[in-house]
Amino acid sequence: LESTHRAGPFHLRPFFVLKDVGYDDNIRFDARTSQSDTTATAGTGLSALLLTGDRGGLFTRQEIDYVAFGRNTDLNHWNGAGRARGILLLKRLVLSLEDSYRSERERPNNEIDQRLRRQNNALTGALRTRQTGRLGVQAFLRRERIDYRAGDPVGETTANRLNRNEDTLSVTGELRIRPKTTFLLEGRARDITFDDAAQARDSRMRAVLPGFRFDPSAFISGEFRIGVTRLTAMDRPDSDYRATTGEAALVGRLGGRSRIRGTYDRDLVFSILTDNLFYVSTNWKATFEQFFSRRVVGEVAYGRGLNHYPNETTRTGVTPFQGIRDDRLTTYQVGARYRLNDQMSLSLRAYRLRRDSTDDFYDKSRTFYTFGTTYDF
Repeated sequence: LESTHRAGPFHLRPFFVLKDVGYDDNIRFDARTSQSDTTATAGTGLSALLLTGDRGGLFTRQEIDYVAFGRNTDLNHWNGAGRARGILLLKRLVLSLEDSYRSERERPNNEIDQRLRRQNNALTGALRTRQTGRLGVQAFLRRERIDYRAGDPVGETTANRLNRNEDTLSVTGELRIRPKTTFLLEGRARDITFDDAAQARDSRMRAVLPGFRFDPSAFISGEFRIGVTRLTAMDRPDSDYRATTGEAALVGRLGGRSRIRGTYDRDLVFSILTDNLFYVSTNWKATFEQFFSRRVVGEVAYGRGLNHYPNETTRTGVTPFQGIRDDRLTTYQVGARYRLNDQMSLSLRAYRLRRDSTDDFYDKSRTFYTFGTTYDF
């Protein structure tokens, strides 16, 4: 309830954001005709909390942003996001139902270089035990709609190949093996149905992901899960694939004023290429944070990534390519954050992305210098 305003039964927190204000030296992420421009994103939103006694409540959050460019006004657009989650506390269970929606125009991943409109709508029902002993269980069932809006040839191709519904069931068992360490074992099943049946892309994923969670008060906090995922292509038997996948987010304290953050993810991502149903995406990032005071923190980050396409790709044109495509990604980031008070914070960031592909046509780089602020009314 901190920083909220009472309005009848609701606790409200309106806010204003000004982010990504700065200079981008390659706004269209094109190696041959790169264009630089200034850009800024301004938005406003409202969070609302409704408490229902001691048995739960309802939380909602809405935000709408406008993204503007100095010279390339054809890229100006609106983004929107919303979330609503209800929670019910029972004697030994916590039940929740959440609906989230996001509509934004941006590069959706490291494979697609154009800013496309993508809409996600996910409905998630979940339960977890109120862990009082050493054992616990978490589970959720989610239906997610992923929709790319066509508006040009690239958007039309992407929509035909990637518009889909995903149904996911996840069950995770928990065993506290030490006061600050919990062993996790997750089983995950996902069925993917694409809109265009002629693309022969319907798939099924099954994964088993063991891992550990470390308490926030431990020297190392966070969690990681590493396991095996099997993808079965319903209409492409030659595209079945088995891979090691996982995710991790860990934080380690280095003395009283420093800490290091590490993230890792390896997953199968559906591709827009006709000869590859998916690619294997592997990314890691290390961030060093230095707290100069309770209000000022600086950070330096370095990350590497690899998009590996398991099947041979063919591209025609002036510089044709045929072979296994691997895109190697390198990111550099330096920034600082300053919290003026409980209502307002400022941030500065310089970011650089470089992609080096076995297909030289996709070798590109981008540098972005930004400023941002958040104000809670």
